[in-house]
Amino acid sequence: MDIALIPPIPELRYTESTKTHLVLSHLFDNDAYLKYYRGCSEVGDFTILDNGAHEKGIGETNESLLNKARLISADEVVLPDVLFDGMGTVELTKQMLKWVSSLGWEQYVFAGKPNFMIVPQGNTRVEWNRCLTHLMHEWDSWSKKCPETLGQPCIGISKDYEIWYGGLAQLIKQFIAPLYEERYLDVHCLGWPNNLWSIAKISREFPWVRSTDSAKPHVYAFNGILLEPGGPIPDYPRRTPEYFTTEFTRRQRDIARKNIEVFKAAATNEIISNEV
Repeated sequence: MDIALIPPIPELRYTESTKTHLVLSHLFDNDAYLKYYRGCSEVGDFTILDNGAHEKGIGETNESLLNKARLISADEVVLPDVLFDGMGTVELTKQMLKWVSSLGWEQYVFAGKPNFMIVPQGNTRVEWNRCLTHLMHEWDSWSKKCPETLGQPCIGISKDYEIWYGGLAQLIKQFIAPLYEERYLDVHCLGWPNNLWSIAKISREFPWVRSTDSAKPHVYAFNGILLEPGGPIPDYPRRTPEYFTTEFTRRQRDIARKNIEVFKAAATNEIISNEV
């Protein structure tokens, strides 16, 4: 499983090389941030434009999202979702796909026809699955109108649902694996769950899951916390308002590098833990 890192802006140049990037839409007013990810696209890295739902509760839509995709030549765009709201997510996604196929087609082409990621949401497992089913229906209806686009969406699975029985692995097994077997679509884990080693279980049981992303290696380092591979999981201190503008000390940077290696090891099933 590939990893994407979400470090503070002053630390972008120190981040260990990865070929997959999750780019946050709410940081586009920072010139250094834009320049860095434009450069990543220019050298052929895979860039995913997030829609800001994690930060704002509801994702950006339409012109705003596609204009930002164009600015970094994004390969993939996360379609708008609403945290924990299945039908709200379906409605926003439906509206954007309808807009792209009509008034927004020129903007979509101008952005390079990026692929789209759909993100199921819900307060219960039943609502989450219903949302996924509706999103796939909307996608199929849209792709018939726009046959020159890519044939399958990527499915994004939020780390927030790790708290449900069986965690993300159970959601993948029960609802995503049958879709993958039928359609061979991409899957991305949006965030590194608080049960850090559970991502190793996903990598082991579902090696076709494409990628994941996280700020956790750097947030832990920001707070001076070194992750021990497979060891006890420290409480997550979460991002502070100043996180994205903070330049690390040498010690924080060293911790971040080691935490990144732990993240990579977990995402490639090189970490075994009793907590998985």
